[in-house]
Amino acid sequence: MKKYLFLLLSTLFLQQQAQAGFPIGKGKYLLVPSYNLYQAKGYWDRDRKFTPYNNGGRFTSHYFGIYGGLGIGEKLDFVANVSYVLQRSVENNFSSQNASLGDASFGLQYLLNSFDYYRFLTVSGSLIVPLYSNDPAKLPYTGFQQTGAEVKLGYSGTNRERLANTYYDITGGVRQFFSAEGPTQFFADVLFGVPLDEDNKLTFSFNTVKSSSASDAFNPNNLGLNRQFSYFRLQAGYGRAINSEVQLFLNIFQDIAGTNTGKGSGGSLSLVAKISR
Repeated sequence: MKKYLFLLLSTLFLQQQAQAGFPIGKGKYLLVPSYNLYQAKGYWDRDRKFTPYNNGGRFTSHYFGIYGGLGIGEKLDFVANVSYVLQRSVENNFSSQNASLGDASFGLQYLLNSFDYYRFLTVSGSLIVPLYSNDPAKLPYTGFQQTGAEVKLGYSGTNRERLANTYYDITGGVRQFFSAEGPTQFFADVLFGVPLDEDNKLTFSFNTVKSSSASDAFNPNNLGLNRQFSYFRLQAGYGRAINSEVQLFLNIFQDIAGTNTGKGSGGSLSLVAKISR
């Protein structure tokens, strides 16, 4: 049972940049280095019409992140994330590339209710800080280059009767960037996990983001500039326990619909380590 609970903890903390759901525990650390590959060979416009890039062009993003958490108390955790991003756009035999640190986030997560120790309701708040400056001579842009804040609510747990030992995580929240153009982003993530045995598991998830802004400018070759967009994404993953404290996860994803955004696909590789002092 303890191992199943650790599988739940590990998977929940890896859900699409949405580390929520399960408390870390007082005096314990969580460290998650990850790599994410995103590639789009075309984009959806504001009318949801798909257009491929010219001459086999594509937009590619390599994301390297380190997520960390510290259990301050039994119900309160400190969480943080830093990243390095390399992006490249190719179209009509012209290419541009930019690499820099990305956005960092720092915040707190609080356990509201533990519901019989198998279901958990948490709330978290984070400050978003850009660690880069966009330069018109260096495209594509890394991000919005705006300070922001995020608040989200997470409900997670493991099933004890029907579909025994399967687990789930449901997260919803809002992200606000502090500028006249915003944007304001609403997001939701739903994950379902199926342990194959004590060391192996499969996960399936659905993710969506709706970003609203006073600026509706859209540049398919500079996706980091776009502030008004939406997308729906499906993911599938496999996880394996290396030992009682370390987990390895491999995920693949596909965007299935969107507006003013690339039609992307890709994958990620993550290592989850839970450390006790």
